[in-house]
Parts: sequence; structure tokens; C-alpha cells
Amino acid sequence: MRRVLILLFAFSSSVLAQSYQTTVTPLPDEDFSGPCHYEITLPAGDRHVRAVWVIFDRGRDIMKFYSDPDVVAFARGHDMAIMMPHQCNGKNAPGGSDEMDMEPSHGVGRALFNALSQFAEQTRHPELSSAKLVLLGFSGTGALFAHFVGYAPDRVVASIPADPGHYDPVGIDNVHLSNAAISVPELILAGGADKVSGTQKPYDYFLLHRRRGAPWGFVVQNKTPHCCIINAKPLILLWLTKTIELRAPSPSTTLRKLNTDVGWIGFIRTCPSPIRDTWGNVTWDVCDASIQLVGRTTPSDQIPAGWFPTQRIAHAWLAFVKEPNHPTTSLP
Repeated sequence: MRRVLILLFAFSSSVLAQSYQTTVTPLPDEDFSGPCHYEITLPAGDRHVRAVWVIFDRGRDIMKFYSDPDVVAFARGHDMAIMMPHQCNGKNAPGGSDEMDMEPSHGVGRALFNALSQFAEQTRHPELSSAKLVLLGFSGTGALFAHFVGYAPDRVVASIPADPGHYDPVGIDNVHLSNAAISVPELILAGGADKVSGTQKPYDYFLLHRRRGAPWGFVVQNKTPHCCIINAKPLILLWLTKTIELRAPSPSTTLRKLNTDVGWIGFIRTCPSPIRDTWGNVTWDVCDASIQLVGRTTPSDQIPAGWFPTQRIAHAWLAFVKEPNHPTTSLP
């Protein structure tokens, strides 16, 4: 009987997870060389969509999030759609013709919103055209979504730039956000053994805006190369659960701002590794970390690493960054 119930649940879940595809053609003044392709899944079926989790295709590792059972269940439980934009090469993109232009105002931002409007008609979910977004991008698309927060801060519930980095001048170190944009929560991931994006530039991006009061967290995956963000999935889902609760996304209302006068602060002590990133910066792991309530004195031997809204999330972050090694089973 139990096996029958499991099979019935699996069947009903697959029926509810309706998927659709669309394309967006570039405008003459936009920097992408051909139609951009998108797909969207509606795990909650016909229920009203509260927000859309946008997971940008940037290789096999991040694509695992799009179909991961826990992510799909999370989206279903929060009445969210899951959208995957695919690589859309630029005509004049930094990095050459095989790369995207990661500046959203050059076309990719307009195209993403246009795709949502097309999905609104295709799926008979008109709320998609004005839905708020959760952003998850890896590497170059991590930098893209860091820029995207500044491009449309009123539409972004939260952003997760993972191993963010790209060619100048659209790299993570060239993201400068307005006061409205820094109110968008971000969880920034960096691999301690990342030879591409490294740890220093993502951390500098975090610290620049955290000093201005941004409700952001910085997460180091110790001994992890430029990959494998799926190992942070439990922490991401825990953080997103509370962030969505506090931000209360709805297509028809303004997102709530988080109160950073309460909560928990994380700190880390770093240890350099023998690995250098693309720009020659030394990468580093976390040797020690601590958490404390907002307002306490910063530990003298540690540096700031984030604000967290609850003690539970702060403890989960602490346990994660103190792990000496993180699984790299999804290494491409």
C-alpha cells in the first residue's frame, strides 16, 4: 500500500509540474546575436504564482538545480515557478563571440522580462508578466545577476551569485548598486579552490555593499573548485525560506524591506591556499568562523561574512563554512 501511495504521489507531482518553452528575438540595438531560449516549469500547477525562481543555464552543475526534487518541492510549496534562460551569445560581448553580454541593460534584461510576458499568455498565468524573481547564477551569470539587482531592484526578491566572475568591464568588481538595490538580500557563494573567479573578488563585492548595510551573506565552500554549488543546496533553501517569508513576494505588491537592526552576524578567519584565480589573486578557505547577535563587537581576528535573519540560519551557515571540505561529486 505504501509503495502505491508513493507512486501515486510521484505521478501527481509530475502532472502538476507543467513545462513550457519560448524564444525572444533581439532588438536591433541589443547585444545578442540570435534568439534567446527559455523554459519554465509550474510545479504548483494552476495555483497563482507568487514568484519565479530564475536559474540561469551555465553548465551541468547549475542545471541540476532546475530539476532537483528538493528545489521543485520547494517551488511547489511556495507557489513559485522555476525558469531557466539558456546561453544567449552577444555580438560584442567581453570574452568573444561564444560569450554573453552580462550587462542586463544591453538586452538580456529586457529579453528575460519579455519571456515572462510570453509565458504569461502561453500558460494562462497573467501574473507571470509582473512576477517577482529569485535569481541564481553561476560564474558569468553570477556576475549577470549581481548587475541585474541594480537593473531591476523592485522585481528581485533575492539573488544568489555563485562563484561570480566575468571578463572586464562587466565582472563582479564593477557592480555598484543604488540604495534601493542594496536592500535586495543576496547569498554570495565562493569556492576556496576556485581558479577562475576566486574568493577575493566575490568577497570584495560582498564587503563593499555589506558596509552600506546590505542584508547579505558570504559563503565559502572550502577546497571547492569552480563548480559544485549543489553542495550548498540545504543552506540555500533554508535561507530562501525565511527570505521569502520576510519579503512576502506578490506580483501586485511592493517587496518588504528587511530589518538588519536585528538578527545575527557571521565572521570568518581565512587561510590562504596555493591556488590563484584568473587575475592572480590568492584564493582562501575558512579556518574558523563565529556568529553573534547584531550589535556585538567584531572579533579581532576575524572579518565580517554576513547578516542572517535568524539564529537557525546563522548556525547552518556556521556549520557549512567550518566544514574542511565540501563534496565535489557534481564536478563537470
